[in-house]
Amino acid sequence: MKRTFLVYIFIFSMSFFSCTEKVDIELDSTYERVVIEGNLTNEYKNHQVKISRSADYFANKPAEPITGADVSITDGTSNFELTEIDPGLYETEEMVGIPGQTYTLNITIDDKKYSASDYMHTCPPIDSIGFKRFKMDSNYIALIIFAQEPSEETNYYAWKAYRNDTLVTDTLNEVFISDDTFINGNYINGTEVQYIKAKKDDLITLEMLSITQPYYDFITKIMLETDWDGGPFDGPPANFYGNISNEALGFFAVYSVERKTAIISEP
Repeated sequence: MKRTFLVYIFIFSMSFFSCTEKVDIELDSTYERVVIEGNLTNEYKNHQVKISRSADYFANKPAEPITGADVSITDGTSNFELTEIDPGLYETEEMVGIPGQTYTLNITIDDKKYSASDYMHTCPPIDSIGFKRFKMDSNYIALIIFAQEPSEETNYYAWKAYRNDTLVTDTLNEVFISDDTFINGNYINGTEVQYIKAKKDDLITLEMLSITQPYYDFITKIMLETDWDGGPFDGPPANFYGNISNEALGFFAVYSVERKTAIISEP
């Protein structure tokens, strides 16, 4: 009886391992798309737009910049031309965006036109910022904010952080975003809005962006396809579109900015 049982195990094991087979799947290439990334803020500075071409997922090469494009931004009255300062990188002269205005980006590439529009909301001023040290890891702090949130409309925000004048939230998954559903019209009294690694005597700057709902939704879509995925049972990844016309990828974002700086004084 024992010998028969061992034979059954051997047969089962052989059938299990015989089901393992290496499969090479040939993936079809897709047509190239124009990728446009740009922003305009209420700061008096040079504002930039980056234009490139998409590549296959397994291409393993940097995006190809698109040169020689005609690029401009308009508020409906004034027109601001952009100059190509590096391959695929276009820049305005020093200018400032005005809250309450809608700005439109216009691009022509090989006689094909692309456009995108976004509205500039007013960003409420930050009264002050503070810090909370993590008990589990004292190398990290939470940045807390004190400010009056306006009640006239639904607002959407993003927060970035600088340590000693260096941007430390330099990737999209490190940028915190939120709407004002639970704080609309109320005073923001010490709400945590960023988490960074920092130490005593570091100079910390919190940057608050008042963004539009379309840009908020665009960031959310990116995070759902990347960091916020639910595991192997999620649907297949796919391209998603921003506010650029003609099936181009990317987003032209317009927003106002407020900043507050403080030094970490406790260990």
